[in-house]
Amino acid sequence: MKTLTLAVVFVLSFNANATKYEFIATDSSIETKMCVFAGSNNKDGLKNALRFNPGRSAIHSKRVAVNSITCNDMVMAHFAHKYNALDTFSYLNRFTSKKDKIPTTSVEIKDIAAVFNHKNEDTKIIYVGSAK
Repeated sequence: MKTLTLAVVFVLSFNANATKYEFIATDSSIETKMCVFAGSNNKDGLKNALRFNPGRSAIHSKRVAVNSITCNDMVMAHFAHKYNALDTFSYLNRFTSKKDKIPTTSVEIKDIAAVFNHKNEDTKIIYVGSAK
């Protein structure tokens, strides 16, 4: 039994490939900045952008902003979810309309080898644009 457990951990350590994303804004709009914050898992930056938006656009509330702004043709919560930005995803998913909400579960599986193995990280550059 101990041999089997060691073999599984050994196999997992070779299959660990983490992907790191770098987001580049295609314009300087506040909406695009929100998309970059969402994809980068910058929850504080996203909260500030949603809260402090004087005279920039017709965003009246968080719920309206989260449901009217799209990031690369995706709902903002879907964008965060696609790039594994779990903190911003869970925050955005609360404000997302029922038809666009992604169901969340309480089960979490972490690959220990992927968490500690930074040598296999690939960096992908994502160009971000928004639409409202």
